[in-house]
Amino acid sequence: MKSKGILWDSLLALVAWFALYYLFPMPFLPDGSYVQRVFAGQVYSKIIVFIFFFGLFALLDSYRIAKGISTDLRALLSCGDIGSLKNLKLTSVLNDLVKNFINFSSRSSSREEMLSIFDSYYQTLRQAVESEFSMVRVIIWSLPLLGFIGTVVGVSFAIAGFKMGSKGAQGFMQSFSQVSSGLFTAFDTTFLGLVLVLILMFIYSIYWKRIESRLIFAKSYLVREIASNLSFPSQSPIQMFDEGYFKEMEERLKAAVNEMEKGAKFLSSLSKALLLSLAEEEKKRIIDELEKGEF
Repeated sequence: MKSKGILWDSLLALVAWFALYYLFPMPFLPDGSYVQRVFAGQVYSKIIVFIFFFGLFALLDSYRIAKGISTDLRALLSCGDIGSLKNLKLTSVLNDLVKNFINFSSRSSSREEMLSIFDSYYQTLRQAVESEFSMVRVIIWSLPLLGFIGTVVGVSFAIAGFKMGSKGAQGFMQSFSQVSSGLFTAFDTTFLGLVLVLILMFIYSIYWKRIESRLIFAKSYLVREIASNLSFPSQSPIQMFDEGYFKEMEERLKAAVNEMEKGAKFLSSLSKALLLSLAEEEKKRIIDELEKGEF
């Protein structure tokens, strides 16, 4: 979230907080009720309510994301091929999704490669969209922590109240008043922080689920309806059965046969020479044995 958005949401939260505490009609609330006590009440409770309003307006400030995705999704569903996607004019994050889909489809050599790259990009895009709600998630974490801090402060204030300022009944009443005030702060801030964080988490979960479902649907539509009709180089038919191809293959086969015939003639000559050489040696050996009388 940009600093300008933070300042604007803080201003809206301050206005809502002021209207709640100083302009909201109080008389109809039951005397002694928890809501009346919170409205009347402790500074820690007021801080928690202000933080809740800030988180609520920060969440509503991101409504433009969901609205833009919903509008662009309707336009995307009217496209049936890659050509209509190229002419599509989108204003939300779906514009980046479609542009990268077109880019990956033109650069990939196969459908499997394209879908793998596109899936990795989609995960990155999803994280970027989710980061728009980072301030809301910080507030969701901070509300119960602020409640627990108020508890610690209230309990420590109550414990300090046991130390009587003066003796007698008057000192006891002063101590008891301080103890009860501290316990009020402790329990009220914890309860208020937990209730408000549940409300904010519920609104945030509905909000994010709506955005995520539309992103998933847009991705699946591109994969199912557009990518399934694309052709890639590795999947295109090979044009090899033509006259030129057969002539080239015939020439290569003739050249190979000629080389094989030359090799066969060489081997035949070599074998004849070896046979003659062996026959001559055998003849000499027999003659030698005859001369020596060893035959």
